[in-house]
Amino acid sequence: MLVRWLLRILAGLVLLIAILAGVGVYLLQSTEPGRPALSGQPRSGTIKVGALDRTYLVYAPARAAPRPALVIAFHGSMGSAQGMRVATGYGFDRLADRHGFVVAYPQGYAGNWNDCRKAADYPARRLDVDDLAFVQALVERLRRERGVDPSRVYVTGLSGGGAYALRLALEHPEKIAAAAVFAASLPTPANSVCRASGRPVPVLFVNGTRDPINPYAGGHVTLFGFADRGEALSAQASARYFAGLAGAAGPALARIAPRRRGDPTWAERALWRAADGREVALLTIHGGGHVVPQGAYRPQRLLGRVTTAVDGPREAWAFFRRQPPARAPEERQP
Repeated sequence: MLVRWLLRILAGLVLLIAILAGVGVYLLQSTEPGRPALSGQPRSGTIKVGALDRTYLVYAPARAAPRPALVIAFHGSMGSAQGMRVATGYGFDRLADRHGFVVAYPQGYAGNWNDCRKAADYPARRLDVDDLAFVQALVERLRRERGVDPSRVYVTGLSGGGAYALRLALEHPEKIAAAAVFAASLPTPANSVCRASGRPVPVLFVNGTRDPINPYAGGHVTLFGFADRGEALSAQASARYFAGLAGAAGPALARIAPRRRGDPTWAERALWRAADGREVALLTIHGGGHVVPQGAYRPQRLLGRVTTAVDGPREAWAFFRRQPPARAPEERQP
């Protein structure tokens, strides 16, 4: 009897382990996007910044525009430059071919960025790595080598990369013409180490209401209960902050239906527009997860749904194109 009972328990444990393994495989499975047929090839580079060798990838189309715009795309926490190309479904590379701009994918220190979140304890924050100097050196190099227009430098990022793009928008809006962030929000004042400039800058937020990491309604940002990043504002409060700096009217609201039958998600655009033409926007992905919306790449299922209502890179580039170039220092008000 005892042996039979033990065998039953063992069989039950084996079945439970098999079920958990199956669930884990299902949740962690992703679908790699096919490599697009591009006019150019990504190139890697290294820049010495202080004592550190900082690396990056850059994609320039075969026929870049005269004085092309530059889009800098920051990868998410524990990510990579190449991983950001994948996470966006190579969307910015495809758009670069179509519109003639240059895309740079910098690599974060030990896979992370020195963003504003006080609670973050990864090396880039703990060691106060000078990511701003890296960005400035990268822009200068690409100005010399690729002829990019410093007045049309746009930043975008996913998750922790979005958090760093927000640091640039908060502290150094004069260095960028606009920002577009995915699955990221502003930290609460108690969780921020940044000194906000108080100057307006166009920002687009793309956030999912069912994001399992960065809560749409605000609250604690964690990696599924681990690696606490502290509290964040809601997506709406984050957008309203930048709209308030710009004195922008709105928001004007528009609903966007999914393109694929059976897709339970949908999008809603809230747009604030200032008198000088600058905008702040929030794309709420109802039912969306911790992802960049696009149709080429299926991230791990535990990150949540990818909507077919909008394409994130296209939305970001369309937003960037509508914004005026960054003003030179002598043009700014004291």
